[in-house]
Amino acid sequence: MEHTKLNILILEDSVEDAEMAIYEINKAGFDNDYIRVDTLDEFKEKLFDFLPHLIISDYNLPDCTAIDAFQLIGEIDIPFIIVSGTVGEKNAVEALKMGVTDIVSKDSLSMLPLVIERAMNEKKINREKKSAEHELILNKERLELALEGTDMGVWDLDFMSNTIVYNNKSLSILGLSEEDAILDFKYFQEKSETIDEDVVKAMQDVIEERAPNFDHEFPIHRHGDTSKRWVLARGKITRYSLDKRPLRASGTVIDITSRKLSEEKLKKNQAILENAEAVARLGSFEWNSRQSSMMFSEEFRNIFEIKEHHSLTEIYMERVHPQDQPYVKETLLSKKKFYDIEHRLLFDEDRVKIVRNSGYITTDKQGKVTTIMGVVQDITEQREITRSIYNAQQEERARMGRDIHDGIGQMLVAAKFKLSCIDIDKPVLANAKDEVEELLATTLEEVRRVSRNLANRHLEDFGLKKTLEYFIEETRAIGDFHLDSYIDLPDEYDLELSTTIYRIAQEALNNVIKYAKATNVSISVETTRDNIILEVKDDGIGFDTETKWNGIKNMKERTSLQNGHFEIDSVPDKGTLVKSWFPLNN
Repeated sequence: MEHTKLNILILEDSVEDAEMAIYEINKAGFDNDYIRVDTLDEFKEKLFDFLPHLIISDYNLPDCTAIDAFQLIGEIDIPFIIVSGTVGEKNAVEALKMGVTDIVSKDSLSMLPLVIERAMNEKKINREKKSAEHELILNKERLELALEGTDMGVWDLDFMSNTIVYNNKSLSILGLSEEDAILDFKYFQEKSETIDEDVVKAMQDVIEERAPNFDHEFPIHRHGDTSKRWVLARGKITRYSLDKRPLRASGTVIDITSRKLSEEKLKKNQAILENAEAVARLGSFEWNSRQSSMMFSEEFRNIFEIKEHHSLTEIYMERVHPQDQPYVKETLLSKKKFYDIEHRLLFDEDRVKIVRNSGYITTDKQGKVTTIMGVVQDITEQREITRSIYNAQQEERARMGRDIHDGIGQMLVAAKFKLSCIDIDKPVLANAKDEVEELLATTLEEVRRVSRNLANRHLEDFGLKKTLEYFIEETRAIGDFHLDSYIDLPDEYDLELSTTIYRIAQEALNNVIKYAKATNVSISVETTRDNIILEVKDDGIGFDTETKWNGIKNMKERTSLQNGHFEIDSVPDKGTLVKSWFPLNN
């Protein structure tokens, strides 16, 4: 028979007797390690250091007895066998009563392996029994805890006597007293005469095998409680007669009033939210790439004009304006957690809506987009209002430019002419006159520059390309950095778009001059099949783009008014990139 290796602690003052015991153990095939001690102190030390599986002890030792050693063990479950020449009947009986495993005479050491075998088997059986008992207790505690944690009651129905038995929790849920633990079965409806026909039908479906289980929620009116409460009863037939008639059913009952109230509240809140979304023209959505599914609100459906047969592809690939699709795709497939963009939706007969699309993007460990959750707002009317305000501002700027040029400018010209006609002999006054003339000339040039900027005269007279080239040369002259430029523009397009592109380029380069501390700067205006792309890049100190700078806000608003897309990316000490896309056939 195979055995695991035994650690044997021997309490014996005779080396020969200990070796004889080990000889018999080895002969029986027990693989073992052993340690011999002959004092109680050594025994106590090795008991905790050696961790024996088995203890063999002589009865009488110089400083103690086997009983003293056994008492040290306490409640530790280790077989303890006394191997002694003289114990005495009285001492043997007393030792066995105290719990010593067995006693073997030194004259019968051949019996020792059998005693060890029996002792180790008994220990194994006791251990398995205790483990089973412990597991049974744990399972009972788990069941009680589960029932308590779910706030669930239990019922048992006897069809033969038509009686139902409730536990205390079920009584509490149904509003019954302890005297009602066994009642005539009335479909969980307390003791009233009012029976819910839906509950009756649900139970009959189970009895007549039209449904495998009873699973039904219904309202009850508990005694002394004016409010309506809801319960969920579940169960199944657990015993049938030989002719397949149901004899017994068991199940659970749980109070779901809070859930029902929450559902009703949720429905009300959902209605309020839908009304608010309709007023604000704001729709919400959630897209899940793993399930290829999309959930959206009613207002989202209205904004995108989604029909029942529309698929996810139709929603995004057919509704988003073709010129905006690359930008929208690039944004949604980026690794940014949050996005906030504006783009167009294209419908039949070239009808266009403008929407603001904001949301959160989650990705998996490989960086693949898993979900997009966000809102879409129809800002078409808002955009038209903003455009009207912007156009009015532009007209006012032009008027101011003309007034400055025709009014203040002409007055300065006249003042300069009259001053030049004055003949002064004294050198001091002549020098002062020259200085005033020079100041007037400088002021007049500045007035002309301001009036041109306000009235867009340079764009009207020379076009965007030459105006940009002139502005770039001015920037090179005053900027303390190297400036590269690339301008590729169509010959003809509207003045409003020209003004927008020029103003954004002007704002971006002026910001570089004022704040960037850059060494290298580049500006490019490139024409593609569908878009004009403006890009200003520097290697300066960068800044926090989350800060609400007015310049950034103005550039973004100007781009949006042209149905374009604006991006700014800046990293501290690594520079800034300003980029705008403008559709050509806006």
